[in-house]
Amino acid sequence: MDQPDQKLVQLERKLFDLSSLLQAGKAFDNLLGVRELYSVFTSIVGERFGLETYALFIVNDDGSRFELVQGIGLSEELPADFSFPADEGLLWQAILQGRPFATVDSLGEPRFAIPFDKHRLSGLMSRYFIPLVHRGRVVGLLSIGPQKNTRSYMDDDLEFLHILAEQAAVSIITAKLYEKNEADMVELNKTVKNLSILYNIGRAMNHIGDLKNLLKFILQQAIETTEAQKGSLMLFDQQTRRLVVHVVNGLPDKKTEEAINTGLMSCRTFAVGEGIAGKVFEKKEAIIVNAAEKDDRYLENRESNVESILCIPLVVADEAIGVINITNKKSSEGIFTSEDLELLDALGNQAAVAINNTSLYEMAITDELTGLYIRRYFNVKLESEFRRARRYGHRLTLAMCDLDHFKRVNDSFGHQMGDTVLQAVAGLFKMHARESDIPARFGGEEFAVILPETAGEGGTVFGERIRNAVAGKKIEGFPHQITISIGLATFPDDADSIQTLIRAADSALYDAKERGRNQVQRFQAAVSAG
Repeated sequence: MDQPDQKLVQLERKLFDLSSLLQAGKAFDNLLGVRELYSVFTSIVGERFGLETYALFIVNDDGSRFELVQGIGLSEELPADFSFPADEGLLWQAILQGRPFATVDSLGEPRFAIPFDKHRLSGLMSRYFIPLVHRGRVVGLLSIGPQKNTRSYMDDDLEFLHILAEQAAVSIITAKLYEKNEADMVELNKTVKNLSILYNIGRAMNHIGDLKNLLKFILQQAIETTEAQKGSLMLFDQQTRRLVVHVVNGLPDKKTEEAINTGLMSCRTFAVGEGIAGKVFEKKEAIIVNAAEKDDRYLENRESNVESILCIPLVVADEAIGVINITNKKSSEGIFTSEDLELLDALGNQAAVAINNTSLYEMAITDELTGLYIRRYFNVKLESEFRRARRYGHRLTLAMCDLDHFKRVNDSFGHQMGDTVLQAVAGLFKMHARESDIPARFGGEEFAVILPETAGEGGTVFGERIRNAVAGKKIEGFPHQITISIGLATFPDDADSIQTLIRAADSALYDAKERGRNQVQRFQAAVSAG
């Protein structure tokens, strides 16, 4: 297999693993019974790797022993109620690290000979132990044997198991909390209410496909569940090494809020350890401040009118990816409580996994330079939208767009300026596209946009909006006007298949180029000239 084919296989495996993690998250969110969680978790692992031998242990209530709760293919010498100590020696220290680790060496001999002999662990037929750990708390341990196809476990396999185990640990903690409080009806009602909120939020998060809308939803739910006035959600930027505000909610000035949420306005960024948000991110520990003006960690901004703050970290696989800031409790006391923290922390656990999975998925389907969708994903969405349009009798318009004389930009000003121009134009597509529209980088300086439920006239309005925006865009260091030519075709007016729709839009684009560029043309009919 040549290198491109290997990369394609690796990409497909990563996409499959991401999809599996998303599906696992949905399955865990739909379960509140501990036993059901155990079964779903072991089934996912068993089916994913074709295992004939595995064992799931859960730490007992006093934290002293690992107790067997699920297992197949184990030695008949092990009793159904098999358990072993949860706090002994090097094996326990390895479990505390929270990462998958091999239990046998290259010759198949146990790496932890003393505890394996002492506690009959050889009967597990184990190759790897996968700890179920959340924020330093050991919840359980999964032992897995060899894969049915005898394939060795790869680094990607172990990372998949690590993330899945953390998801399971969070869900098991939540489910155990639910069952433990069942006897106390007053406490139970409160817990059920909170779990119901988290459950519904978790389900809703799994149905939001793009990162920006997911972040908006998470922040809105965080504010509502804690009965706060406003808040912000910050993610860590790996390039700048700073916390960046991605969405805000509850600002008095809604225009400012919208400008921040659409990326037209930037907020202050924070270094790791700077201010309350930076310290929460650094320590991966939540902070409550109920007298912000008296706290040295709060970096005062008189325009913010902040009185109380609840800030929690967003952590995945023991790595912080951001923080949620909630400010100004609406109650008469105006203070955040430990119950607020507990509820928001549980929401944050779900949110962090959802954000991480959605971010990874978007990275796989997004063009690195422009931030628009890649062509492969565009093709998948075009097929999906075409089927939907044909099924429900809707119009579907396709816009093919090409920057005019772009080669001259690269030849005269260099490829770095060319990249800057492409990024600027891509930003205009993001700004002017509706939430349902699907803009993509089709290749080079060519862009394409799927416009669902849009007839030819609506496509023309969109095309002219983009054309005018591009023509009016000023780029620092580039003294010339940028222009774009756009071709439009509509199903079913101009085409009866995906292939003919693309050809029709391409033909209209060619017509726009032939007629002088910087214009929008519909298939077979000139609509407007720039």
